[in-house]
Amino acid sequence: MLNLSPRRKLELLGAKPSDVKAARRAGHKTAFIAWAMWTADAPRRRRAEHAARESMAQLGMQRALAPVDPDAPDSVLRDLARIRAGIMLDRIGDLCEPVSLAWLAAQVRPLQAELPPVKCGDADGLRAAVKRVCCPYWWRRQVRRAAGQAREARAAFNGQLGKGRQVYVTDDTARRHEAQRASNKAMLERTEIEDDEGNKITLAAAVKASVANKAIRRGELMTRIKGAELWAEARGMAGLFTTNTAPSRFHSAAGRNHKYTGGESSPGAGDYGPQRPNAPADAQRWLCKTWARTRAALARARVSVFGYRVAEPHQDGCPHWHMLLWAPPAELDKLQAIMRAHWLAEDGDEAGAEEHRVKFKPLDKGGAAGYVAKYISKGIDDAGAVGVEGHRDEEQGQQVDAIGGSAKRVEAWASEHRIRQFQAIGQPPVTVWRELRRVSEPAAQGASYAVQEALEAVNRDGGRRACWRRYMEAQGGAMVGRAYRIEIAGVEELREGRYGAVPALRIVGVRDRLGGPRVFESERRQWRPRGTWGQGDKAMAATRRAGFASAKRAQPWTRVNNCTQQAGGIAALWGSGIVGAVMNRGPGGPTFESEPLCSPFGNPSRSRTPTTPASVKPAPSSAPRPPTPMRSS
Repeated sequence: MLNLSPRRKLELLGAKPSDVKAARRAGHKTAFIAWAMWTADAPRRRRAEHAARESMAQLGMQRALAPVDPDAPDSVLRDLARIRAGIMLDRIGDLCEPVSLAWLAAQVRPLQAELPPVKCGDADGLRAAVKRVCCPYWWRRQVRRAAGQAREARAAFNGQLGKGRQVYVTDDTARRHEAQRASNKAMLERTEIEDDEGNKITLAAAVKASVANKAIRRGELMTRIKGAELWAEARGMAGLFTTNTAPSRFHSAAGRNHKYTGGESSPGAGDYGPQRPNAPADAQRWLCKTWARTRAALARARVSVFGYRVAEPHQDGCPHWHMLLWAPPAELDKLQAIMRAHWLAEDGDEAGAEEHRVKFKPLDKGGAAGYVAKYISKGIDDAGAVGVEGHRDEEQGQQVDAIGGSAKRVEAWASEHRIRQFQAIGQPPVTVWRELRRVSEPAAQGASYAVQEALEAVNRDGGRRACWRRYMEAQGGAMVGRAYRIEIAGVEELREGRYGAVPALRIVGVRDRLGGPRVFESERRQWRPRGTWGQGDKAMAATRRAGFASAKRAQPWTRVNNCTQQAGGIAALWGSGIVGAVMNRGPGGPTFESEPLCSPFGNPSRSRTPTTPASVKPAPSSAPRPPTPMRSS
């Protein structure tokens, strides 16, 4: 081949005679030879490029299926989400059998993703699940959460979280959370929405008028705690303040705890085996499960208890609880014994467990709100902190010098690990409280005495503040399961979303269970992005606002109460006078019914059939106005 002339080489390679003549006239023989050799090598190069692409594809597949890199920038995480969505689309396309929820869960679980719960046999839910696993936006949330949790787990394992180090969360997570908050705030301020009457507000203004406003959220929570305390003291109940912690295997102890890291603690001291799931989310699940067992044991022992619990982090990120509980004085010892037994059931013999696993402190009369005020403000907005330094850590008693302040780091911790910070126990639903504040006086004309009492309780009038105690009394007290007197009324309708149409409840007002089928409508308006209203949509919204023909009672997700029932039913509580003060207006003023709201044979929600109310008269029309802001307590 090398002894041939350039013209002959080109002819053998299949070059056109015109190209050969043009090349010879140009006189670039060296270039012709290079071009000829490159052309002759084309098949080999195509095979090499194909092999390289296959290798890169396999490498990309391995990287896509590997655990998420905690240090990956957000652009890489977005690309990973897009690749994983494509992988799931290919897997579903190659499947030779019908797709099932179990198969989908088995496919996404190794990829550090979790599908939302779907009811068995729900075809719409299955279609929505398929759309989710093929959606890059859904995967983007999954991989971001996995990367954040991996960063926190690595920092805890290496001893980077704790006293004198990074508190609650890593500085990187705190900065990311703060940047996301700033981005969300900017988006809310530049986004406008309007109702069907043309009223326009920004999303930031809507947020400021709702319980998303931290000041309103904190004030509402303190009002509820104070009212619950007043209600309990009026019935002679005693209060208890508890601190509940998780076993030591959930505490990293700056990387020195071998129950946390696994492996041998010291030569000859025994091997703790591999590292067990011990992330903050795992510790929160342990606390919830232990409390569920405690609550069931209390119900079997006929111990009546209600209150609140607050979750906050230790400096190493492990959660612990503070609980405000009220019970009859004669049952406090039994309550403490049952709670202590369940909290010490796992690793109760380890050092410090008897002393620190669960602590009890009797509440002073009128001081419940003061006990938890600092925990609530620490977890919401640092209200009451000295200067800008934030609050002191509960365990060490030292000032927390943290990026963004203590409350912002606690918020980042709860968001990163998906931990619910505040929860009521055995209380009337706060959703009804908030909905009652939307019911106007004209709409409540002719309401039962319970509804009128509840309306006066939730609204402030001049110097009179909102009162959670009066609301509890109007609802029938505490610890009655789902048998509260006033409930949410709504209409089920299909709402189109990114993953298909899903049934959703459109709240329209409240209803008195003992007052007939009438629904007391709340003032609600439908809001959409500015400029997206059509004439047909406006007419439909106006019809909805003017009234509705039927409204089904709002149903819970399950009609079966899974909580352990009290021995002898709820009638024992009614007989004791602790619950069930349902007031009615009579000729001689307010009286109390002796008939319980709940059947003594169990939860009526198992067999009660909801009734369809008659048409409700529309509330009097009013001038166009923006949505009513959330009233401060």
